[in-house]
Amino acid sequence: MVYICARVDKEKYLKKMSFSYLNKSPFECIKHPDISFPLDSFETLLLDIGWDASDWINFWLTHNGKNLAASSLASGTKLDWIWGLALPLLSDVMRSALDKNKRTLFGISALPGCGKTSLGNWLEDAAKLFNLSVKVVSIDDFYLPAKELDIAMKGNPWCVPRGLPGSHSIELLEESVDNWFASGFLKAPKFDKALRNGLGDRYGCTECNPDVLILEGWFLGCEPIESSLNKDLISRKIKPKLTNEEKMYREKVQLLLLKYLSTWQKINRIWHIKSNNLTSSLEWKVQQEMHMMETRGASLTGDSLNSFLRMIQCAIPQQSLMEIKSDIVIEIDKSRKIINTYLSST
Repeated sequence: MVYICARVDKEKYLKKMSFSYLNKSPFECIKHPDISFPLDSFETLLLDIGWDASDWINFWLTHNGKNLAASSLASGTKLDWIWGLALPLLSDVMRSALDKNKRTLFGISALPGCGKTSLGNWLEDAAKLFNLSVKVVSIDDFYLPAKELDIAMKGNPWCVPRGLPGSHSIELLEESVDNWFASGFLKAPKFDKALRNGLGDRYGCTECNPDVLILEGWFLGCEPIESSLNKDLISRKIKPKLTNEEKMYREKVQLLLLKYLSTWQKINRIWHIKSNNLTSSLEWKVQQEMHMMETRGASLTGDSLNSFLRMIQCAIPQQSLMEIKSDIVIEIDKSRKIINTYLSST
C-alpha cells in the first residue's frame, strides 16, 4: 500500500517511476558503503509507516530523495542518515498530513549534539517541497525567561544555567501544544542560547499554522524510574563516581520529570535517535558549542562546558535515556553512523 501526500500527484509519480527498479531487490537501488544497518528491520519500519519497501524506494528515487533540500542538510551528512532516518521520518510526517481530521504531534528524542536541530531544519524545508507546513520546535524554546531560569537553576551541583528538567515553562508548553491541537495555530517562544554570553534568554516568538508539529529534546520521553540510584547500573560506571550532592539532586530531577509526563502523553509518535554509547554525547556537545562559538561568538566554554557535560552524564539516570517509550528507534554509534533501525518494543 502506498501513502502519498495529498499534495503529490500520484499519476505523475507512476509515470515518472523507472520500472527498471522493480526488477531488482528494492535495496539494491540504494546500496552504498554508508548504508550498513540491517535491512530486514528497516523494511519492517517502512511497513509500520505505511510503505512497501519497493514502493517507498521507487518514490524517493523518482523524487531525487538523496538530494532533497540538500542546502539544508548539515555539512557531511551521509547517505545512511538520508535513507535511514530523514526520508523515513519525512514519509511518516507526510502520511500523518493526509488525515485532515486529526493533527499529529511527533517527538524526536536524542542526546545533546546528536543533530536534532539540523534534522529539524531539513524536515521543515523538505516538507515545503511537497507543499506541507511542518514546524519543529525544541522543548528548549520553552526555557523559562532569564530571571526565572536563573532562580530555577540555582543550587544545582553542576552550576549549569539550563538544560535540566525544571528549567522549562511546562504550563506554557502544554498550552501551546493544546492550542495547536484545537485550532491549528501555534504560538511558541524562541530561545537563543548565545544570549547573555552563552547563558541564553528568550527572544520573540514563533507564530504559524503547521500541518504537522514536531517537538524535540534531549530527554523527551524520559520518565522517572523507581529507586534510580540503586537500579541504574549503567551509571555505576560514571567516573568519577556520583557525589552525595549529585545523588540528592538526581532524586530531585526524578520528581521534576513527573511534571513533563502530561506533555509526553500528548505526543502521538516518538522517534528515538539512540546512541549505543551514552558517552558519545559528550564529544557531540563539545562540537556543538565550538560551532556556536564560531558562528555566534558565544557558547559554553572551559569549566562551564565541563560542568554541562558532567550534568548530561549524571542528572538523569542513563537507564531512563536508553529506555524511552518510543515508536521507532534509530540506533547510532559514536560517529553518528546508523547501525540499526527498528520498531520499539518499549
